[in-house]
Amino acid sequence: MLRRQFLNALGLTVGTGLLTRSALLGAATELDITNNPIQPGDWNTLRDMFPLTRKYIQLSTFLLASHPKPVSDAIEKHRRALDENPSDYWHHHFQTIDAEISKSAAEYMGGKAENIALTDSTTMGLGLVYSGLKLQDGDEVLQTVHDHYSTDMSLAHRANRSGAKVRRIALYENPAQVSVADVQKRLRMAITSDTRVVAATWVHSSTGVKLPIRAMADTITQLNKQRKANQQILFCVDGVHGFGIENQDVSQLGCDFFVAGTHKWIFGPRGTGVVWGNDRAWAQSEPVIPSFSASYEVWLGGMTQDQVPLGEHMTPGGFH
Repeated sequence: MLRRQFLNALGLTVGTGLLTRSALLGAATELDITNNPIQPGDWNTLRDMFPLTRKYIQLSTFLLASHPKPVSDAIEKHRRALDENPSDYWHHHFQTIDAEISKSAAEYMGGKAENIALTDSTTMGLGLVYSGLKLQDGDEVLQTVHDHYSTDMSLAHRANRSGAKVRRIALYENPAQVSVADVQKRLRMAITSDTRVVAATWVHSSTGVKLPIRAMADTITQLNKQRKANQQILFCVDGVHGFGIENQDVSQLGCDFFVAGTHKWIFGPRGTGVVWGNDRAWAQSEPVIPSFSASYEVWLGGMTQDQVPLGEHMTPGGFH
């Protein structure tokens, strides 16, 4: 879905493409704009959906998005219901809510719903992925010098707790002169026989460079063809600053893990995020925080662990 189409759809529906535990808990909220869809090019109406002050030119979507009316209305609806009758409201929805949200997430970002875990932020997603990877003593994680602090520290913490090594490389020197071929060459030359994970960021906060993730994935795939199954390289991507901007099916992007928050470019509620992983990636990862939802059903005896979708295994439990 193109960004402009998404903005228009925001004025037509509630919850579609907005990944939040609260916005999908019940029936669609009645909104003034529901029967008055935004017309193409009507940026004034679109702007009026956001309660942003007009005293400033707003350029902060890369940090935190203002809640547009459909999102704020849905948040208020479910907050009120939880305040009025928290136990019953939770019990009526907890068994199905993660699956429903993951289905909506998959419709927006691609891939299978059962391969999506729900988090509170990009940082939480990165921490969960890098903490949960099955790495052995001496395995190397190759990251770039262009990554966000959250990737840097997630990997540093993992290295401190284990025998895994972290090595950092530059994929370019001058951000105004980046080429796909040079990025691929630098990546290929940096990977060693010890490398088990490549960590990268789709769009760099520091320079604005958008990495050629598909081309990088192709380079890693070629190297993996020469490796045994237990030596395959996983490609993990912090995709938050491309998510909601690029018209991209993440399952076709080429990476094994894709991590993003949804409270930036796609205007989701603050405190929401997603992790998508392919089957191979999830098979090489373990949960870090116990899940609720279907896993709670396991505890109650309603199902067995093997019946719980991968993504729900990895979705942190607790009340969010």
